[in-house]
Parts: sequence; structure tokens; C-alpha cells
Amino acid sequence: MFESENVDVIEIVSNDSGMGLLKRSGNKNLKICLPLCLCIGNLDGMSCLNRNELEKYINPNENKLFKSGLDFKYEYDKLMEYANKASKIRIWSSHLDCDAYCLLLYLCYILKDKNISVIYSEELDWEATTMGCITEKELKILEQKEHILKPVEKDNFSDEWKKIIRDNTELRFVVNGQVLSKDINYFDSSILKRLEKLGRVNIYTLVAELMGNPIIPSVKYPDWIYIYLINRLINNRLIEKSVKNSITYGEVTN
Repeated sequence: MFESENVDVIEIVSNDSGMGLLKRSGNKNLKICLPLCLCIGNLDGMSCLNRNELEKYINPNENKLFKSGLDFKYEYDKLMEYANKASKIRIWSSHLDCDAYCLLLYLCYILKDKNISVIYSEELDWEATTMGCITEKELKILEQKEHILKPVEKDNFSDEWKKIIRDNTELRFVVNGQVLSKDINYFDSSILKRLEKLGRVNIYTLVAELMGNPIIPSVKYPDWIYIYLINRLINNRLIEKSVKNSITYGEVTN
């Protein structure tokens, strides 16, 4: 997804809400959105920016997040083309959003010979998790907090990305500015304990509880990831599913 008038500076965001915010703010630079959802899934396709792996977690036709498909080779090729001409690449990121932070690491890996800067959304006074949380006025404040990355910083971010690729587990999250790679069952016991406290409830009540009160306070996932994790537990017969009046309920299996 591209929007531009001035291709000398490239703005890169990790989601549609960030893209919309930049457009509403009147930003005239080349804007690129790469919604790669790097917090989940195998990363073997990253060399060519193919994220068809995400079909395992949700039907792309049922989620507007994937409305443009899961193959980003075109976006990758255009990014490399524009990056070779631009004077600066600015990445909008966050230490509180694994997708945005992992995208920063990945871009430093493929573009570390370029002039790169980064803006972290949590550097607002109230620590905004992502760009999607902030207003156009706050965007102007954040623009004053731009960090021009030194070569050693780009190298460190690149090395961090290479470690993530080596680990290549199915689930990732950021704690204290560090990406932790975990197996997909990492939160199973915590989800079951949460459900045990709630008792038999609408599955979406459990999802809302996990989103509103995350297992790890700084780690927040979108609803579709929680739904996938809960469905895994149902399929593994650790949660018993029942349906009444078209509503799906769940409770811990006895």
C-alpha cells in the first residue's frame, strides 16, 4: 500500500490505522504500509515477504487486515526501488507493539546501509501503544522525537532480527524492549486459569477479558490471535465448547 507526493522521504508504518493517521495529518512523503503481523507465525517466507503462513490463523476473507492479500513481494520490490533513491527512511514503531517493533528490526536488516530514523509511539507522555491510539495533534508532537539511527544501532537491530529468524518460533512478544520468541502453547495455562475464574462464558467474553487485562501487562494481541489460541485449546479438549441460541460458550474441561 503506497501513498506519495514526495518520494525523497519514505514513511513506513505497520498497520492501516497508522497509514490513515499519516494521510489525515497532511504528510506528503511516500507512505508505505506493511501489515506483516510479525508477532505470530513461521517466518520462512520473509525473504520474499510472503506471509501466506497467516492463513493458518484466520481466513483472510474474514479479516479486513488481510484485504490486500498476504503476499507482499510487490511492496518489497517497490520499497527497495524507492529506498535506493530516497534521502531518508522513517519508521513509525513502538516498544509496546511487537508487530511494529519487529518491522523496525526487519527493515534495519534489509536497509541498514540507508539513512534510517525511527519514531516510537510510546514516547508520548501517556505511552501510546501504537499509532492507532494517537491523534493528529499528538502525531506532530511525536515528529519532534525522531531518532536518527547510528550505524551501530542499525547493526544491533539487524542482529536482533537475525536472532528472531534463527529462533523462528510461532509466537513473539516484546518485554522491556526485547523480543521474546515462544512456542504457540506459551499462554495455554494462563488462558485456562483465566477461564476457570470466569466459569462458563461466551467465548468472546473471554477474548475481551484477555484483551482488556492481558496476561503480561505490556503484551497485547488482536482479537483474532486470542480466538486462535482459544480454538487450539478447544481442539485439544482442554476447553469444552457448547452452543446455545447461536452463542458459543466455553468452560475448562473437567
